Amino acid sequence: MKPVHALAGSVLLALVSSSSIAAEASAAGAKVSAAGTKPFTRNVAIVVYEGVELLDFAGPTEVFTSAAGFGARGEKGKEEEAFRVYTVAVSKAPITSQGMLKVMPEFSIDDAPAPDIVVLPGGNSKAMTEDPKFMAWIERVSKATEVNMSVCTGAFVWAKLGLLDGKSSTTWYGATDKLQAAAPKSTVQEGRRLVDNGHVLTTAGVSAGIDGALHLVARLLGRQVADKTAQYMEYHWTPEAYLAKGYVATLTEAPPAHASK
Repeated sequence: MKPVHALAGSVLLALVSSSSIAAEASAAGAKVSAAGTKPFTRNVAIVVYEGVELLDFAGPTEVFTSAAGFGARGEKGKEEEAFRVYTVAVSKAPITSQGMLKVMPEFSIDDAPAPDIVVLPGGNSKAMTEDPKFMAWIERVSKATEVNMSVCTGAFVWAKLGLLDGKSSTTWYGATDKLQAAAPKSTVQEGRRLVDNGHVLTTAGVSAGIDGALHLVARLLGRQVADKTAQYMEYHWTPEAYLAKGYVATLTEAPPAHASK
C-alpha cells in the first residue's frame, strides 16, 4: 500500500549498540506479540512550537509516515500500519515555522495520545526549555516511551532533563559547545550524524533528522522497510557500517509499541 503523507491540519507537508539493540528489540517484540498484550502500531509524536526548524520536524515526519505503510502488516485491506504520526504542541493554536509556514497542531499536550516515540526538533528550542508546562509534559511522557529522539538543538531538552547524563550525544555543529556546557556529564560528539543510546537518540542538525528517523525505522522494522522508505523519498541514505551491521533485513513480526493507547 502507498504510505500516508499528511501533517496535521492544513499543512502538508550513536550510537546503536550494534547488533545487540536490534536483536534485543526483535526478541522482545516476538515475546510480547506472542502474548498479544501490546498494539503493533507505534505512536510517533512530532513536537512543534513557535520557531521550530522546518526540516527538523518535516524530515522525520516524512520518514515515519512513509514507513507506516511500508512496514504495515496483515492481510490486504486490513493492514495495521507501523506508525501513527501526529503533531503535538502546547496548545492547538497555529505555530509558525521559520517565519513563513503556519502549522496547525493535531493535538495539544493536554489531549495527545501516549507516544511510543517522541521527536523533538530544533530551532527556537527555548520555546520548549523555558516553558514549564511543556517541559513537564515532555518529562512525563519520556519516561514511558520506547525511544526519545531529538534533531538539532532539540537535544537541549534532553540535557535539561538529565537524559544525556553518562551518555554520548550530538547536535547541530554550531551548538556542540553549548550542549556540552548544558550537559557536562554527557560526551558531546562533533561530526556525528547521529548517536543512538537505545532510549535516547540525538542527531545533528536539519537534514540529519531524516537519517536519524531512517535509522530508527531500520532498527525497529528492519533494513528493508528503511530502504523502501528512502527509495520512495529519493533520499540517498547510506548508514555507517557500525550501524548497518546491527540491522536485521526484515522482522517476521516487528516489535510492538511500548505504550498503551
